[in-house]
Amino acid sequence: MSKQAGKKGVDDVTRFMKGIGFPAAHKSLLVQALTHPTYFEGAKQEIPEDNQRLEFLGDAVLDMVVGEYLYHAYPAAREGDLSKMRAALVCESALAMLAQELCLGELLRLGKGSEAGGDRQRPSVLADAFEALVGAFYEAAGFEAASSFIEKYFSPAIAKLTRDDFEDKKSLLQELAQRETGYGVSYKTLSMDGPDHAPRFESGAYCVGKLLGRGWGGSKKESEQAAATAALASQSKWLPAIESKKQGG
Repeated sequence: MSKQAGKKGVDDVTRFMKGIGFPAAHKSLLVQALTHPTYFEGAKQEIPEDNQRLEFLGDAVLDMVVGEYLYHAYPAAREGDLSKMRAALVCESALAMLAQELCLGELLRLGKGSEAGGDRQRPSVLADAFEALVGAFYEAAGFEAASSFIEKYFSPAIAKLTRDDFEDKKSLLQELAQRETGYGVSYKTLSMDGPDHAPRFESGAYCVGKLLGRGWGGSKKESEQAAATAALASQSKWLPAIESKKQGG
């Protein structure tokens, strides 16, 4: 394993595999799930050995398992709410947090440029790795084992879901601003960084020219949602100022 193959070594991958109950006979699948596309920088491959195909599979398995879990956990919920719940649970930030909980970032195999660019802790990279891990689990152990793994990490969040957790944050902020101030909310892209294959956007939420909150995301849409979330969390700070401006004409 090269020095870019993760901050931890082969023994750590083996311990990780045992810790999550991953079948030892399919260790190569786990290694593939931990392999970022940049690991093979410049190499020509007839068969992809990075984690992108497993990520695709894991995304589908996650949607199925989390959707079924929600269907039974919330029997009175309508389709629209179930879709919003699932989207909130499997969004990039949520998956990245689970990846951090599992210390996936320390085990990732990265290319030199990706390593230097900070991809080991980049939310989009971590989220992709978690999806790839789910895909590898499904391929190695089957649907039931993958379902058990997913439910172990998602059931706590599912049990404490509230409407504020899954409602569209931009809609909630717009409703709040209109109701309390009579003004609408607009968004502006403040900055962008990261490599071309994994850009990161920073957006700000504004009301009558005042910055309400800012947030980051792997797309402009995600960063705007993050900005709206931040604005909702800090409404006690900006609402009085806007209301005062309104009263002052």
